[in-house]
This record gives sequence, structure tokens and C-alpha cells, in this order.
Amino acid sequence: MNKNILLAVLSSLIAVAALVLSYRSPVSAESLIGYACVVALLGVAALDYRISWKRLFGRS
Repeated sequence: MNKNILLAVLSSLIAVAALVLSYRSPVSAESLIGYACVVALLGVAALDYRISWKRLFGRS
């Protein structure tokens, strides 16, 4: 089930990126890819260091 959720999220992000880039906007494809890479690296770091959002924001 986790694999299906990950696949759905990834495909929806690609669809949103295609929609945003189809309109004229100040966001270029390179900056969008750069932001996505940074968010992915932060997600991997959160998984690797087992960062809990409840613990991060003080709700234990």
C-alpha cells in the first residue's frame, strides 16, 4: 500500500508540474526541479534521522 501511495504522489506532482509549466509563469523548469530536489533531500534526511513532526513541533 505504501508503494501505491508513493506512486500516486509522484505522478500527481509530475502532473502539477506539467500544468504549471504549460502556463506562462515566472517559474522555470530548472528552478522547479531544483526545489523538488531540495524537498526530496529534506525528506530523505527526515526519514534517515527519524524526525517526528510531533516531536519537532513540541506535541509529544
